[in-house]
Amino acid sequence: MAQNNTYITKVYHEHEGDRYVAARDGVFAIESGGSVLVYSGAQMTIESGANLDLAGGALAAADFRKLVVSELGGAVVTIVSGAVTRLEVSNLPRNARIVNIVANDTMTAGSFYLTSVSAGREVFLRLVGDVIGGWTADKTSIVLYQSGCILLGSVGNAVASFHLQTSATHDTAVYLKAVADNTWAIIAELGSTSES
Repeated sequence: MAQNNTYITKVYHEHEGDRYVAARDGVFAIESGGSVLVYSGAQMTIESGANLDLAGGALAAADFRKLVVSELGGAVVTIVSGAVTRLEVSNLPRNARIVNIVANDTMTAGSFYLTSVSAGREVFLRLVGDVIGGWTADKTSIVLYQSGCILLGSVGNAVASFHLQTSATHDTAVYLKAVADNTWAIIAELGSTSES
């Protein structure tokens, strides 16, 4: 009987090697009830240019990286300033989509920093004003600075800082989007704001 040359294994243990390989058109199948475990200290590498096929569509490796580091996540973070004049958390949290800063009536120009970012991230930053009814006028503000990134103002020009001011009658908010890697842009504003 002649040898069947069409039978070539596509999944194999590399000869004298330490890898299992799925060659072109080869598949590692995990059946229902099965799992893959990656333990502490282990590493899983997804190389640039790879695609992950998910039900309903594919996910590029670069987008998967953003999801893993939660840059596109939906976390809500609330920072309470307490009785201090500076914010305890000075950098924009990496895993936040909405950041509420609860102000006090003694905080003046609290510092808050935008840092490096991947394109596509969106953040809604809100300065919450008088929650107990004791303020009489504009009482507090925070200043957004940038570190390792660029901040584009509402008309597209680069700005050094952006101020949010709140009072007894209103909150203040800004909607930010990363229009490119390490480039934040102010998309919309609400309340008393100013750029410098």
